[in-house]
Amino acid sequence: MYRDDFFLKVAKALSGCQLVEQQLKLYISEALELAAKCIGNRMVFTMSGEDYEGSSLERLIEVFKKLTDNATLVTELRKFKDERNFLSHRGITHCLDYEDDLFESAVAEYEQRLAAIEREAKRLQNELHQEANKFRPDLYFGEFPDAP
Repeated sequence: MYRDDFFLKVAKALSGCQLVEQQLKLYISEALELAAKCIGNRMVFTMSGEDYEGSSLERLIEVFKKLTDNATLVTELRKFKDERNFLSHRGITHCLDYEDDLFESAVAEYEQRLAAIEREAKRLQNELHQEANKFRPDLYFGEFPDAP
């Protein structure tokens, strides 16, 4: 396998990880928007999703944990983060030999892990979307007489 082909496979597989981050940011933004509508003019509430735009995946998971009661999903996200960190930060170098060429047996294992994280990213995106759907009707169609 050529290095460039390998690196493209890595990029494709790990792109789903960014989409998981995006789903977390959307969830947090919408949850905080709902909180602001519920609080209305009763007190100052200036938190928003913009506060978390540059946050790491780990930070997003910790914020998400405070906005959900789905402990299973939080655990799955933490496991996903650990695998993503290995694959994106140490995985490629794990597949290179001392001459900076691909080490084929390591590549084969790494490709299996990439395929698995790609599937898991899609599943987690869907789970996060479904979790947000629990409150979205209230956010978009609820009545908030005190909302600014």
